Amino acid sequence: MRDYDRLQSFAVILIYVQIGCALIGSLGASYNGVSLINLAIALFALVAIESSSQSLGRTYAFLLFCAILLDISWFILFAHEIWNISTEKYTAFFTFSVKLTLAMQIVGFIVRLSSSLLWIQIYRLGASYVDTVSRAADSDLRSSFMSPVTPAVVRQCSGSNEILGGAIYDPSYYSSLFEDGQENKYSYGVG
Repeated sequence: MRDYDRLQSFAVILIYVQIGCALIGSLGASYNGVSLINLAIALFALVAIESSSQSLGRTYAFLLFCAILLDISWFILFAHEIWNISTEKYTAFFTFSVKLTLAMQIVGFIVRLSSSLLWIQIYRLGASYVDTVSRAADSDLRSSFMSPVTPAVVRQCSGSNEILGGAIYDPSYYSSLFEDGQENKYSYGVG
């Protein structure tokens, strides 16, 4: 399980690198639309990881694949033109910003490619973990490759008190903060 957690932590670091590359690349004077798309996908990845949602994780996997295809097509269409940009025709700042966009796109592509290989490994570890746990105990294991369940922790949520989200929305952690409010809510209805 520690390998899974380490891989997921490293994947989050790679997502932050993607965000940094996309932010710097989007500062270019031109050709920066793909950087903004990659920024949106990386931010979506952070939401998918934090929410521990299997459907968001699968959506991110699809978006990551699309981003890699978009990067390849962007390189085919614009890399030669940007690399050979004329300094006589454009100002030095324009030339620098466009080449910076190209550099950030190259770094971001390498990070996205390695990130996709890492997510494949995380998926395999998560699937093998779920497989071994399901053989050991006959219980409802609705886990995802984003965050496999640990059998020691059982959450009981029902009705309007159901809390959605990942680790920061742990009901057992915050329950003591809201116990007085829960008791008062039901005392007003009695009478």
